[in-house]
Amino acid sequence: MAFNIQATLDAIASHIARTGYVSETRIGEPSSPPDATDKLHAAIYMASASVVQLTLSTTIEQHVVTVRLYRRAAFGQGDDAGQVETEMALAVSQISSNLIGEFDLGATMRAIDIAGQYGQGFNAQYGYVSIGTTMFRTCDITVPLIVDGSATQSA
Repeated sequence: MAFNIQATLDAIASHIARTGYVSETRIGEPSSPPDATDKLHAAIYMASASVVQLTLSTTIEQHVVTVRLYRRAAFGQGDDAGQVETEMALAVSQISSNLIGEFDLGATMRAIDIAGQYGQGFNAQYGYVSIGTTMFRTCDITVPLIVDGSATQSA
């Protein structure tokens, strides 16, 4: 049976929305700037997929999803940079807790590979990105998914 990535991405989006920190969650990376108000936005997109183990009859795969949080950056324009950092850190903490706590995302796949048993582990990387003319503070949350049996070998 093929891996139902849509159900998994929808489950991740649902967990993000439940935190209350994010005003908009979308599947797919935006090509235009999110609303430049002082609110967090989230984009969910695929980063990679690979076969990490092979049995006699099936595969075990790691599908890596990126959850990117965006918020208009504060660079001494009257905004409080500390507030942006705190808001981002609180959101990352709650989203991480929600995702790790829902280990199999409603049984849409085997598990989140939290410690990186099959490669990349769950982590968060902070940075900045410019979209259009707006600079955003970002955090990329790496969510590695362990998927069983999405491909079956044939003789």
